[in-house]
Amino acid sequence: MAHTQRLSFEGIKTNSVYSRTNLVTITNMARPYEDQAEALTASEAPEFQQLIEHILEKRLAGKPVIWSMGAHVIKNGLSRYIIELVRHGFVTHVSGNGATSIHDFELAFLGETSEDVARSIEDGSFGMWEETGRYMNEAIQQGAEQGLGYGASLYKYLSANPDKFPYYDDCVFVQCQKYGVPYTCHISIGTDIIHQHPIVDFAALGKASGVDFDRMCRSVAEMSDGGVFLNFGSAISGPEIFLKGLSFACNHGLPMQDMIAANFDIVPVSADDKPDPTDPDYHYRPRRVFIDRFSELGGKGYLFHGLHQQTIPALFHSLLRRKQELGIEFPPTEVRSEVNQGTKPASTNGNKTILYPIGTRVSRLHVKDLLDPSASTAGEMSSKHAVSLQSWQSPHFDEFMQRLLLARAHSNRILVSIGGNMIGSGVNRLLIDLIRRGFISHLAVNGAACFQDVELAISGQAEEREDGYLREGKLGMWQEAGDLIHQALEDGHVSQRGYGESLIDYSRKHSHKLPYLEESLLGACAKYDIPYTCHITIGTDDIQLHPKSNLSIQAGASGYDFQSYCHTVAHLEGGVFMNFGSSVTGPEVFLKALSIARNLQYPVNQITTANFDIIRLGDYSLKVGYADWEYYYRPRKNIVHRPTSLGGKGFHFEGLHQETIPAIWKAIEAAEANS
Repeated sequence: MAHTQRLSFEGIKTNSVYSRTNLVTITNMARPYEDQAEALTASEAPEFQQLIEHILEKRLAGKPVIWSMGAHVIKNGLSRYIIELVRHGFVTHVSGNGATSIHDFELAFLGETSEDVARSIEDGSFGMWEETGRYMNEAIQQGAEQGLGYGASLYKYLSANPDKFPYYDDCVFVQCQKYGVPYTCHISIGTDIIHQHPIVDFAALGKASGVDFDRMCRSVAEMSDGGVFLNFGSAISGPEIFLKGLSFACNHGLPMQDMIAANFDIVPVSADDKPDPTDPDYHYRPRRVFIDRFSELGGKGYLFHGLHQQTIPALFHSLLRRKQELGIEFPPTEVRSEVNQGTKPASTNGNKTILYPIGTRVSRLHVKDLLDPSASTAGEMSSKHAVSLQSWQSPHFDEFMQRLLLARAHSNRILVSIGGNMIGSGVNRLLIDLIRRGFISHLAVNGAACFQDVELAISGQAEEREDGYLREGKLGMWQEAGDLIHQALEDGHVSQRGYGESLIDYSRKHSHKLPYLEESLLGACAKYDIPYTCHITIGTDDIQLHPKSNLSIQAGASGYDFQSYCHTVAHLEGGVFMNFGSSVTGPEVFLKALSIARNLQYPVNQITTANFDIIRLGDYSLKVGYADWEYYYRPRKNIVHRPTSLGGKGFHFEGLHQETIPAIWKAIEAAEANS
């Protein structure tokens, strides 16, 4: 199999970050002991006061309090609050995603951060900043060679180059390391601006972030018999990485009990009655992890609603005031080496990871449940997922379909991105038929979707049940798919193949190991010879719990896939991009690829973009502000609006995958029948 075409990053033009207009500066950072904090109504609620007492109780007992955050915590100028929480001993581990570390890093050397994306995406300058990309990539590559984690690599680089970083003391990852508190960074390949720099090394990124994932697993394991996990604005990676850490600890027989988790966000989701799976609130990851999953272990979860500039000051001042009232001091935090001296928890009594045969699992999806494209009504389908192929309607859908049909008629490219829930919705056969008809010319999947697709190809089933497996230490610990994917990636690594390329190549050579290959999207892409690319997040996927997991190889392969994806986006003029249920990775990877393509002078202007999800946006053309949760919904900005600013048109369609995919398929079938 020849390599899928990849876009070289060698010709990317970078600009000096010192010429950039920024939206956030260090001069307007919050001052914990001087500023008047905004009032938070929830801070007087019994649940908030309970959380304060829990944190103090656990810290007094020497148990961990882990802080997880998204990038907007730093962008909202709250770095000094986190530093003070660490300095006072309230927090024992700080973690963030790649964007969080970038904003923190830029503030340290530039004193400013957060570019105006709306303007820079049009000319391909978005994210193309020489100093940020070069300094951070150098730091991570140098650290990875020494076995350092991502956060420790950045700290060592800053400490070795003090003249470059005048705002060193206001940097969160610096202060964490100085106080002996781990700072870990958990990245998604292709989503960060430093992944656009010509010197990027994806294998090094994965290796360093992999060390940090191991460190996070150790911190979660230290919550055995008590601890607190706090999550601020990280809608997916924060809760998912925590869940994987819990699963690993349970698998190793640790008593994961007496734990507390609290989520702080502006998304108005309740912790009360469990929503129906057709309700968007059901799929809000913090609620599912901190409320539903956490209850399996007897843990107590909280959801607090508010802006970070309200919740974080309220939390800090409440903790400080209560600590002073009680006159308590916490046990000293163990000062740990920068180098992670072991992988995964050291406190597992030597127990090895136990993997389970998928045949022993209760799965949510089986081959018999797949929607059949030859059936015209739900009555002819034997699937519990089936809905009428004619039941879903949406404004502007006909206009979108005309654009899709026109793109196909002109042989323009049609790029489709899918999230983890797509496989479980049972629509694989319809997507396979769209591939056969030429209405998908490149399929991009996230790590969860890829794993489930391979499970389906191997065993004819996918998606483990949600109840019980975490408590039993089985969550994500399934043998066959992990074995196969790791072997495929190891084989592909030798010949520098991408993630999807490696799986396709392996499936062709060992088809007997995948008896249901024809039911999988992987099999369809192999059969009809279109790219199948996988875009992973370090620490969120089941495969990364596997004993053979090599995150350097996984990230390197996913990096090759990102370059293949960029090649498709560079040739998307007149084509269509569709995103199904990927709320972060899909839109972020697309926006970065579009910026790279425009930077390299590819004319990608007249494109049609569409997001399909059950998220209710109403009139998505209306302008929203920082206080609106819709502002932070990535597909709204990165799919509907920003990519089409130079032409084309963007759409958002609300509906279940079992509704939207059949509607697209039915419209195409009708159009072809009438042509």
